Amino acid sequence: MHQTIHTVGRFIEQQGLLQKDDKVLVALSGGADSVFLLLTLKRLGYPCVAAHCNFHLRGVESLRDEDFVRDLCGKEGVELHVTDFDTTAYAQERRQSIELAARNLRYEYFGKLMQAEGCKALAVGHHKDDNAETFLLNAVRKTGVRGLCGIKPLNVNEQGSTVVRPLLCISRKEIEDCLQAMGQTWVTDSTNLTEEASRNKIRLNVVPTLKSINVSAVDNLCDTMKNLNEVMRIYEAEMERCMKRCAKWEGETLVIDRTKLAACVSPISVLHELLNPLGFNETQIQNLLTAKGYRANRPKGGKEIRLSRNWGRAMVEVSWKQIKIEKVASGNA
Repeated sequence: MHQTIHTVGRFIEQQGLLQKDDKVLVALSGGADSVFLLLTLKRLGYPCVAAHCNFHLRGVESLRDEDFVRDLCGKEGVELHVTDFDTTAYAQERRQSIELAARNLRYEYFGKLMQAEGCKALAVGHHKDDNAETFLLNAVRKTGVRGLCGIKPLNVNEQGSTVVRPLLCISRKEIEDCLQAMGQTWVTDSTNLTEEASRNKIRLNVVPTLKSINVSAVDNLCDTMKNLNEVMRIYEAEMERCMKRCAKWEGETLVIDRTKLAACVSPISVLHELLNPLGFNETQIQNLLTAKGYRANRPKGGKEIRLSRNWGRAMVEVSWKQIKIEKVASGNA
C-alpha cells in the first residue's frame, strides 16, 4: 500500500473521522481528488458507496465524466448512484449563482442518499491546497478569525449530514503522484483551468507566486490555520463565559446588560457572537454597541430593524442599562 494512503489512514484515526465499519458515501466527480478518495477509503477497508452528480453545465465533458465514473466503479466493484440536474433552471428560479445552485443541489441529493443507503458520513475530496486557497480567498474578502481557520476535517452541514474530509492531510501533488504510481487515470474539469472564478485565480496565479517565494507555502499556511484553530478554542471559551455573564433570554426576547458587556475584554466580539446568528450585520452590531441611531436614554420607543437573514425583522430597545431585542418576523416572512 502506498505511503500516502497510510498517511490518510492515520489522519482519519487521529481526527476521529470514521469508525472501521462505517459505511461512507463518496462524492465522486471523476477528478483526481475524488478518485483518489474513493480508492483510498476502499483500500483502507471502509464500505463505500459512490455518488455522481451530472449538472449538465459542460456539454460533452459532463457526459464524459459520468461515463468515466461508471467505468471506474464497475472495475472497483463499488455501487454507484448517478443523478442529473437542470442546474441553470434551478439557479434562475431561485436567483442564485450557478456555483451556489450546484452546491445546494448536490448536498440535498447526498443527504437523501445517505439516509437511503444507511451511510454514516459523506466523504469529499478537499486537500491541503484547497485549504490554503480557502484561507487566502476568505482573507481578501474580509473575514473574522473563524474564516481563517480553514476547512474542518469534520462538520455537520445544513442538511444534517456528517461530512468528512480525509485528504486535508495531503497535497494535490501527493494525490496525483499516488494515482500515477497506481496506474490510475482521472478526468479534468476544463473550467478549473480558466481564471473566471476567484478561486481559480488564486489557484493558478497566487499560490504559484507564493511557492516561488517559499516552496513550503501551502504547508506553512495549513500550519498557520492549525495555530489559529487553537486560538479559536480560547476565543470560544471566553465568548461563552462572557455571553452567559451579560446576556439572557426572556422568552423570545434577548436582554443584554450593557454594563457587564462593557466589562468584557472585547464587547464588540461578544455582541457579534450573540447577534450575528440572529441575522444582524456588522454595521447593525457596531451601531448597537455605540447606541448610534437608537434612543439610548429612554427604555421605551423601540426601533424595528430589518435583518439580512434568519429572524428577518427585530424590535430593538436600548437604554443606558440594557439592550432588548425581540423577534418580529422570521426571515421568510
